[in-house]
Amino acid sequence: MDSIMKKIFTIIAVAVLLTACGESNLDVIGMVATRSEGADARFAQSMAYKQEHGVDTIVVADNDYLLYVVSDTHVDFTTFNLDTFVTDYLSDPKAAPFCLHLGDLINSVNHYDTCVAHLARIWDGTGDTCFCIPGNHDIYFNQWQVYASHLKTGCYYFIAKTPNFKDLYIAIDSSDGTLGKNQRKWLEDVLSAAQEEHYRHIIAFTHTHFFKVDASQGHTSNFALEETYDLCDLFARYGVELVLQGHSHSRNLTNFKGVQYLRVDALEEHFYNAYYTILDVGQTINWQFVPVGLQDPDKFEQYIPGRPHL
Repeated sequence: MDSIMKKIFTIIAVAVLLTACGESNLDVIGMVATRSEGADARFAQSMAYKQEHGVDTIVVADNDYLLYVVSDTHVDFTTFNLDTFVTDYLSDPKAAPFCLHLGDLINSVNHYDTCVAHLARIWDGTGDTCFCIPGNHDIYFNQWQVYASHLKTGCYYFIAKTPNFKDLYIAIDSSDGTLGKNQRKWLEDVLSAAQEEHYRHIIAFTHTHFFKVDASQGHTSNFALEETYDLCDLFARYGVELVLQGHSHSRNLTNFKGVQYLRVDALEEHFYNAYYTILDVGQTINWQFVPVGLQDPDKFEQYIPGRPHL
């Protein structure tokens, strides 16, 4: 038995044991194979929406702006960390009129209503918006259609227009660990067309991150090696400057072929060391990590009794 099959059987065994112990947040089948629509079917649905909706152009007042980025909120029964992020973003006069969520909005089933209701403070009556992409948890338990009913699309692009520059942001759906054939072709078409537009920055954002070295999260752990090579080459050839990623709940920066791959922390309630990220976008792009919630593990149980230290 090769190592991949051993890992798959280990995942199944652990998942079954946890389920037997009363854990309800594990999609045992979804950890091994996608239960929601596959990458090409999700892409087709996303493109149908974008053809009707069009491409967003967000007007930004200054050439330099702060971009708030969050990932892996895993909303279930509490939203303290998410509410803190939303409040901080809305109260920052230097924040761009848009922010990014890199996926895993929810933890399991029946929590989209809660998550979207708390993000609605950004969307409702402010002119600001939060651009989201799905993560693996967002399509676990066959939930893609639920995600799409709230957030409409998983892959798209938009333009941030400042007084003197344009920045291109490309959202990539990697929620089941692959782009699929059709999204891959669309991505190259978008990047090829961008060469004529003289963007200041081209920034891609996705959930499943590059350069992960294990398969601890089943088939969603990382891209196939050949797909990693192909996408990294694509980003380098077309001048992508930064690729934002989540998924592993810990930060990392890798520079490969002139492209920076920034993996950001999780904002999950379960974590006492939760962070969101602020990008300072100007002629260069810099970032800082902002702590949220209870940073002292000894105080964690005072906030959510009964939840384990992770």
